[in-house]
Amino acid sequence: MTKQKGSDEASDSREATKTALADGDTLKIRLEEAKATAPTLVVISGKPLGKSFHLTEEKMVLGRELTAEISIGETAISRRHTEFYLSPNGVQVKDLGSTNGTYVNDVRIPKEVYHPLNDGDLVRCGSTLLKFLKEGKIENLHYGKMYDLATQDDLTQTFNKKAILEILAEEFSRSVARSTALTLVMFDIDHFKQTNDRFGHLAGDYVLKEVCGLIKNKLIRGKDSLGRYGGEEFSLLLPDTPLHIAVDIAERIRSTIEKTQFRYETQDIPVTISLGLSSRDSTTQSHGDLLANADKALYDAKHQGRNRVCVR
Repeated sequence: MTKQKGSDEASDSREATKTALADGDTLKIRLEEAKATAPTLVVISGKPLGKSFHLTEEKMVLGRELTAEISIGETAISRRHTEFYLSPNGVQVKDLGSTNGTYVNDVRIPKEVYHPLNDGDLVRCGSTLLKFLKEGKIENLHYGKMYDLATQDDLTQTFNKKAILEILAEEFSRSVARSTALTLVMFDIDHFKQTNDRFGHLAGDYVLKEVCGLIKNKLIRGKDSLGRYGGEEFSLLLPDTPLHIAVDIAERIRSTIEKTQFRYETQDIPVTISLGLSSRDSTTQSHGDLLANADKALYDAKHQGRNRVCVR
């Protein structure tokens, strides 16, 4: 018995060593990922809370106007409030003559004069407080992950309903301000209740994840926004996309889903989707109108037999 106990302890020790090595490898990977991150501003008070803005251009303007590289719709922020400059000596910040000023660590900086930023500095514009993080900081990854947790649907890894509605409102306002096209696609998975009843809820979850993964990774652009609106219904927002191009995108998505073999364990699951589209025009007064029109188009697609694309 004593010999067995010693053997077990040695085994436990070896296992503990293996676990420690695995954790070390994970940390090493995270540190390597962090090295590639750009200087970042994280909203730590205000909206959008937790969002990271990566400073990837030589000069980036923070302001209320929708054309600003860092657009924050707070009334106490001027249209063009603050400029961030990636100089050879590091990131510098300059107030652009704003009404309420730009503060670094609660000290108002002079207008039109660049002020250097140090890692961890707090920048306040209006009532919005941002934390500055230098490039290569693991915190950059951490804050990004926290924002993802707050805005993503756990199952599908798409935006949750709250987030997609906020993005829709923001993109609609930006589309109006810039006079650019904007199309919204609403779609759902056909006869999804029957899929759950026939193959089980785990198979249904598999279908939701696979459909979203296929669309996100292969069928849309990085600037497009895919979100779970509820149950098996989803929203896809296509900025700078006129209706005729959006119809082609929607048809390609529909066709790809129909032709894809979805297999859960030993069962092949047939999957099709119905899609409804609406594009912003002179009759669309709000993002709510755009959503309502796309929803009506989705109803048309289902009413006409499903597995099709309809437009309103």
